[in-house]
Amino acid sequence: MEQAEQSRAATTADAPAGERYLLLADISGYTGFMVSVEREHGVDFSSGIPAAYAVLGDLLGAVSKGVEPDFAVLKLEGDAVFAAAPAPALDGRGDHVLETLRALYRAFTEGRTRAIPASDHICTACPAVAHLDLKMVLHRGHTVRQTVGSGSDLLGPAVTMAHRLLKNTIRERIGFRPYLFLTDAAATALGLSQAGLEHYEEYPEAGRIGGRIVELDGPARTAMPAAPPN
Repeated sequence: MEQAEQSRAATTADAPAGERYLLLADISGYTGFMVSVEREHGVDFSSGIPAAYAVLGDLLGAVSKGVEPDFAVLKLEGDAVFAAAPAPALDGRGDHVLETLRALYRAFTEGRTRAIPASDHICTACPAVAHLDLKMVLHRGHTVRQTVGSGSDLLGPAVTMAHRLLKNTIRERIGFRPYLFLTDAAATALGLSQAGLEHYEEYPEAGRIGGRIVELDGPARTAMPAAPPN
């Protein structure tokens, strides 16, 4: 039975068009961290590349590894990992998806802790690695795999919306905490329509996009009301 489901998932994943889950995992604080590293070390790396670059590479690697095997990494987008999964493979498996993403977050925090330099480290930028954190968006929608140059990419309004949702007001509600935002499309299909906190975002081109906020470092809460209209 499990083998049959995996075979069906692989076939769907290779389909040129279809319903997919779209996951974006973004490292918060990345830009400020890199600016501080450049300010401290400059851009002349003739004596060696600052350790901060390896730290970020390791953290992105932990995120990429953590989404597998349920999601396939499509590409790295600066400070974010973009991954996708065929919808039939995950529909109704919300608890499993949440555990996978929480395990990913635990691996991220363990890597971050290992990267925090010793107290006698003279660089004033590198200790800021402790302030890096993770936010995720999970959306579900129709996508098309299109050949682009020598490779391929996923296209469609659902892909655009998933990326747009990284710019949101969620931390105005919950503070600077790690979170997963499940759109209603994803939450309903996963069986997580009551998970976490109800929330929505407004975009001029797309209107209101509803979903659920699930904090990654603690149990989901349900007491906070939805955000009022803008």
